[in-house]
Amino acid sequence: MKVIEALGLTKSYKGSKLPALNNISLSIDSNQIFTMLGRNGAGKTTFVRICATQLMPSSGRISVLGHDIIKCPDKVRNQISAIPQEGRPLRALTPWDHVYNWLRIRGESSSIAKEKAAQILKKLDLYEARDVPAMNLSGGMKQKVLVAMALAPDAQLLFLDEPTIGLDPVSRRQVWSAIKDWKDQDRTILLTTHYMDEAELLADYIVIIDKGKIIAKGTMNELRKIVPYELRIDVPKVNLDKRLMSLGSVVDSGANFVRIFIYETDAEKIYDRALKMNIQFTVSPITLDDVFVYLVGNKNNGDNIKSENEI
Repeated sequence: MKVIEALGLTKSYKGSKLPALNNISLSIDSNQIFTMLGRNGAGKTTFVRICATQLMPSSGRISVLGHDIIKCPDKVRNQISAIPQEGRPLRALTPWDHVYNWLRIRGESSSIAKEKAAQILKKLDLYEARDVPAMNLSGGMKQKVLVAMALAPDAQLLFLDEPTIGLDPVSRRQVWSAIKDWKDQDRTILLTTHYMDEAELLADYIVIIDKGKIIAKGTMNELRKIVPYELRIDVPKVNLDKRLMSLGSVVDSGANFVRIFIYETDAEKIYDRALKMNIQFTVSPITLDDVFVYLVGNKNNGDNIKSENEI
């Protein structure tokens, strides 16, 4: 079954010159983690909010769990759960209050709500802090409260809009484990994230959007093939040599290093050149981060990057 089907979906905001979503068409299969990637303002959150019946599209059609979101929003809402990007816990309520009361609102009995609340709070390492008011929790723990609220109900479709933002590495892994467990119960997740390692670890299928349009989609292995190189070399911008950059495709990372995509057959040439010039560098295989940078980054082939003699 197609959990989400969008055809020609467009959303324009008043006062904006460009549409947030521009003629988006895609379908999402059941029982998978479908991940949407894009820069800030690419349209990810707009798409999620339309699917969750929080926003009306300007044009196009979209159905969620077989229901038209415009004609039957209540039928959709009864079967979904979500973490909105702008969500915040209520200051005076505890983690237990948030999860237990949310389950009761969703129609669970008191005994089942208690059981599910305890289970998810333990899974996310929140149980010991279950009676602490949210105002006294750390920012990361507040975020995990929202994750617990979204994962606790028996929904068929879960919307996670940047669920691990602000979390430490251990907490992120706790959330990843909970997300995987939730999906393994024959459920579907639509995930947006800026963390490429998170997407690479969790996603069954990935869509990359830029300026409201889909620019790439596929499995992780399919997306890797978009970059026509086997390796990536990161070289500091200081003392960077133009001849070194000419051996591959250059992307300005925006940080203090330049990313050069190369064929494996050219690796030895770059190694020798960099070692002779005493230039530090790191080498790694192509990752999702590389695919993303290659597609939406500032590809300039070194034209605007100055070498040692030009700095």
